[in-house]
Amino acid sequence: MPAGSPTTRTSSGDWPTLPAARVFDLIQEAGPAVFVDPHTVRIPDGRTFAGDAVVVAVGGHPGRLPLPGAELALTFDGLRDLTRLPASVVVVGGADTGCQLASILGDFGAQVTLVEASSRLVPHADEDISVALADAFRHRGITVLTATLVERLERTPAGVAVHHRSGPGRARLDADAVFFAVGWPGNADALGADAVGIATRQGYVQVGKDLRSSLPHVFAAGDVNGFSMLVPSARHEGRIAAENAVLGTRLQVNHEIVPTGSFTDPEYGSVGLTEAAARERYDCEVAVVRYDDLVRPLVDAHPEGFCKLIVESRRRDILGAHVLGEYSAEVIQMAAACMAANMRVEQIAELQPAFPTFTEAVGMAALKIVRRLGVAPWAPSWTELRPAMPTPGGSASSASALY
Repeated sequence: MPAGSPTTRTSSGDWPTLPAARVFDLIQEAGPAVFVDPHTVRIPDGRTFAGDAVVVAVGGHPGRLPLPGAELALTFDGLRDLTRLPASVVVVGGADTGCQLASILGDFGAQVTLVEASSRLVPHADEDISVALADAFRHRGITVLTATLVERLERTPAGVAVHHRSGPGRARLDADAVFFAVGWPGNADALGADAVGIATRQGYVQVGKDLRSSLPHVFAAGDVNGFSMLVPSARHEGRIAAENAVLGTRLQVNHEIVPTGSFTDPEYGSVGLTEAAARERYDCEVAVVRYDDLVRPLVDAHPEGFCKLIVESRRRDILGAHVLGEYSAEVIQMAAACMAANMRVEQIAELQPAFPTFTEAVGMAALKIVRRLGVAPWAPSWTELRPAMPTPGGSASSASALY
């Protein structure tokens, strides 16, 4: 069915009646495709393919810093090319990918130094996640350098030297290998998109929420549009782009509630607003449940971690949740489901999750907030009666001093 067809979902939300099944061609290992005109792409063997609509889903690639010696660094793709484990590694970039690389290489026994330009690891995360993750890494023997800029790399007889600066001071790190984890540019430039009138920026196809590009029949889904850069988001966008391209619908993407999990040791997961972002926009109530207050983490011998819940005080909606510790990528799914269902905090507090589980932390945090807001006269649990743990700076916070 050509793009622009008036076919759409019915008012009841049912799928429209489609024509008889169409045959489609799957071209595997075709190599990179490039546009030869707005409706046609060519693959390296010379074959061309044309369509009334085109969906671009060519992903992205690991970024590199524009500095002298950048070619000496590996990226996570380079892990597959290693013939031996490097004894010492410098990972440049302390966001999600860099932290995962550092954690994995540390697990294998490498001496790891993690370098981040911002003032804390995982700068987009809730600050409690950043602080606790850095503490956990240091506890594992990983060196964490924040507010540190890498200026150049240099080949040495033993490996690679990393010249870096922190404030006015300059220093050098020597390592067997250096990994860059400094962003994920889109692959739109390799398509020849600009040449046929598809607007791009820094390798990303520019699209609206319906995933249409500057050419209305060309759609872009996944990393190549730069929206969310997450696998579940790419799946969601792929479905939206396909429906809009084939059925002519105007469905729009929605990335407001997308739980994320990072598979470091310890794991961490997040959904919604950080505490800082929430307090800028709303009057909030925040509660933290420490994993050493739960039975399952103690039984599993993984009591380090916490679950943090952020609630808008007036409407009592969940604005965000942040978890660090074992099964964080699983626990955060519950918080995300509650947010997607528009559950208020008292409804979450009434849930009866299985015992003993890590997921209980979400309900316990909700109970704390319900009591503070005076929504219901529930008695405090025994764990709330103990003194709060002090932070390194001297203030009290139950999300601190976990490692």
